[in-house]
Amino acid sequence: MFRHRDYPEAGVQVPAGTVESGESVETALFREILEESGITKDELRLVKHLKTYLYYAAYKQQHHERHVYQLELIQERPARWEHTIEASGEDSGLTFEYFWIPVHEAELAGGQGDGLELCC
Repeated sequence: MFRHRDYPEAGVQVPAGTVESGESVETALFREILEESGITKDELRLVKHLKTYLYYAAYKQQHHERHVYQLELIQERPARWEHTIEASGEDSGLTFEYFWIPVHEAELAGGQGDGLELCC
């Protein structure tokens, strides 16, 4: 889970993003995790796909197809860390403050918690 260091009003979130043209959902999953957290694909194991659903993002007045996955961290990570996005685009330069909490305690912003009831 993370919070935007400079925009705490954005709430608690998980890495998420857009599938690029010609990219598979699974490739986008690991690319977004790396860009937004610094965690590499080699540090993770894909456990299962939990859910796909349409979400209406009112702030953009768009429907988004969301794919929810359960992943397992297979290498140790600190309990807390910061990661600044270096990729180009609207998120470039944002710093996220990461922390671990049990899934059942997660209260995620923007409907990101949809599908977590199918996990763990």
